[in-house]
Amino acid sequence: MDVSWDSSKNQANINKRHLPLSLGGLVLDDKMRIERYDEEHSTPEQDRWQTIGMAGKVLFMVYTEASPIDNNGGEMPHIISVRLADTEEKRLYHGERNLQETDWYRVNP
Repeated sequence: MDVSWDSSKNQANINKRHLPLSLGGLVLDDKMRIERYDEEHSTPEQDRWQTIGMAGKVLFMVYTEASPIDNNGGEMPHIISVRLADTEEKRLYHGERNLQETDWYRVNP
């Protein structure tokens, strides 16, 4: 999936987590990914989403859809951060924990 990101945030993410923000596009391509609305960090002007998906390894990503328009006239996801998923996030992704007990949902059930 085509995504955008801030080049300085990309470099900061690489320095801190050794992962480029471009991996967010692969996470969004994962048909088994799970998501939840990030109420804590969303604003009236910008909704943020947290996503756990596979891009070689299970990753946790934050993105918003409030970004430049793509070539098809739609909003392009804007990647804010990408990191390795922690143990609990991996359990959620792999279905070892019931998503119905959380605010996470499978994007393609």
